[in-house]
Amino acid sequence: MKGIIAAGDRLTAEAGIEILKKGGNAFDAVVAAVFASYMAEPALTSPAGGGFLLAVETDKEPVVYDFFVDVPPYREENPDFFKITVDFGDALQDFHIGCGAVAVPGNVAGLLRVHKEKGKLPLKEVLRPAIRYATEGIKLSPLQASFVKLLSPIFTATEDSRKIFAPDGKLIDERTIFRNPQYGEFLKLIEEKGQWAFYEGEIADRIDELSVKHHGHIRKEDLERYKVVEREPLKFDFKGFKVLTNPPPFPGGILIAFTLKLLENEDLDCFGSKRHLLKLIKSMEETQKFREVFVDEGISGDFYKFLREDFLSGYRENLNRFGNTTHISVIDGDGNAASITTTNGEGSGYIIPETGVILNNMLGEEDLNPKGFFKWPPYVRLPSMMSPTVVLEDGEPRLVLGSAGSNRIRSAIVNVILNCIVFGLDIKEAVKSPRVHYEKGTVFVEPGFEAKVIGKLKEIYPELVEFSSLNLFFGGVQAVNSKFEGAGDPRRGGVVLRV
Repeated sequence: MKGIIAAGDRLTAEAGIEILKKGGNAFDAVVAAVFASYMAEPALTSPAGGGFLLAVETDKEPVVYDFFVDVPPYREENPDFFKITVDFGDALQDFHIGCGAVAVPGNVAGLLRVHKEKGKLPLKEVLRPAIRYATEGIKLSPLQASFVKLLSPIFTATEDSRKIFAPDGKLIDERTIFRNPQYGEFLKLIEEKGQWAFYEGEIADRIDELSVKHHGHIRKEDLERYKVVEREPLKFDFKGFKVLTNPPPFPGGILIAFTLKLLENEDLDCFGSKRHLLKLIKSMEETQKFREVFVDEGISGDFYKFLREDFLSGYRENLNRFGNTTHISVIDGDGNAASITTTNGEGSGYIIPETGVILNNMLGEEDLNPKGFFKWPPYVRLPSMMSPTVVLEDGEPRLVLGSAGSNRIRSAIVNVILNCIVFGLDIKEAVKSPRVHYEKGTVFVEPGFEAKVIGKLKEIYPELVEFSSLNLFFGGVQAVNSKFEGAGDPRRGGVVLRV
């Protein structure tokens, strides 16, 4: 067995499998898959977004590569920054886009760093699937096409974006051959000149010129000073297993740890029982209280002070229904594991000239800007709930997972870990099974639990919200294990391939 990959789309997974077949390792495969995902999942991620990768190798210390987005220091007096409204059918949600919404991107730097330090194959081979997708064209899956349609006000916000996503005046869909030849040329430039082209060379110049022309905040010097940060994963024990996840200063991992530690010595009965759901929801409620005070200020200084006083309370007030992220998990035949989550926000609507790459709108994400827009200090790395995670058994990756889903990322990961480790469900059932999430005194529940159990929950949590079907609101967990079994989350069109 050369490896297994779980991803948010079949084309994304196929790119990773192609590299595994050629003798690449998990890190080659995941880099190939992510660059391909920018074609296959354009509503969820982009080279001009940010993310995190947890790398676990045999006989080496695990490491988290943090390449999330930075806040630029400059503040444009009248930024190009405006609100658009997205119709989710059952609710409307506002997003803020424009050139003034763009934070300093990290994905290109992070992926090239991972490949340089961990990969085996030449970068040219690793980028080949994505270049082929861009030049020859692909067909989006119906689900991915629906995401593009959902965010059509963003994909049609500027002339350059319309040229890519609405050629001839019609938005791309699952019947369209979607090509982005400029993205193919962008990848060839990255292959030739590496990170330098994006952060110091001609692409940095184009981003600077675009930002100045359209009243954005980024300047070339912000790109030049961007750094990928390598962090030691947060590590904790749970039921005899070792769990690795995203560490502080990002809150997602420590909240996952807090919830699981509350449940470690609890009798949860069987999956879906009253005891299981009540104790899980209660642990989520206690985690929210912990989140409000989080940790002592001394652990990470002013950043945690800001988190405690503003971000954590504000985050609860803005439920992003879309959870515009995507996740990929890979294990190769040598036992190397890669877990990566990336995002582009919803996208700013602006394309880096001559690259086909849509810039992020992370400065316009309300849940990341609780003090108000443009209030973060310069060069702070924006907070994120993204939490690539690996569960180890006797030092070997037992479960590699992560999730999309904004603030539901942590609850999705907790649900799946419990399903695998405590209830003994196989990995497919663990991911597919209905989930619960607690937020602001409200319990959100997917269908599939017994009616009498839900009735008991309603007596305690009268604001309980029942969904009519499995829903992308509850995240998108892509998971694989050391037996080369895997699960793609049906809520987001997830796919598992092995070779």
